Amino acid sequence: MLNIKQRQMNLRFLGYYGGAIDGIAGNGTIGAIEEFQRNYGLVVDGIYGAKTDVKLIEVIKSEQIKLGVVADGIAGPNTVNARDNKQLSWNDIKHFKQSEFACKCGCGFADINLNLVKILDEIRDYFGQPVIVTSGCRCKKHNTRVSGSVSNSRHISGKASDIKVANVDKARVLAKCKEYVASGRARYTYTNNTNMRNVVHIDIK
Repeated sequence: MLNIKQRQMNLRFLGYYGGAIDGIAGNGTIGAIEEFQRNYGLVVDGIYGAKTDVKLIEVIKSEQIKLGVVADGIAGPNTVNARDNKQLSWNDIKHFKQSEFACKCGCGFADINLNLVKILDEIRDYFGQPVIVTSGCRCKKHNTRVSGSVSNSRHISGKASDIKVANVDKARVLAKCKEYVASGRARYTYTNNTNMRNVVHIDIK
């Protein structure tokens, strides 16, 4: 049976859940389960039992098959990125190549979410200066070696990049990134003066 975080991931992928993936079966999670049960003809009790588990896994596997990813019944980063990247392609990106986002350890991991790359494309157009990706995708092993990194970093799921813009002060770059957070297109952005120097972090949901 799926654990609570996996249930939340699946329900969010399907549009039933909008909260945090926190492993807590709160009201938001229970409400999402009830809506899912209602839509698939199950007993609507908010209880994640065997029948609900089977149906949720079945629905996610069906979506994964359509996307051409491993059908394991869990809507993890690969499944989410495949869905998002189906809506966009590298033909929609003007200023970047996928190789610019590859993990710095040389493992080849470069599964970057194109919704994020599209934002960086727009930042490049806004400032009219090259945007340098100092850190894009990170495998879990490399992430542990990066100063200040956290175990659940969005770099691991291809949904974060650290950038600097040539000839542009980081305060201006940060201000522009904050506009994307305010609009809901980005989740979080920050910089600091300890280990990031002139680099700004931006990530998406």
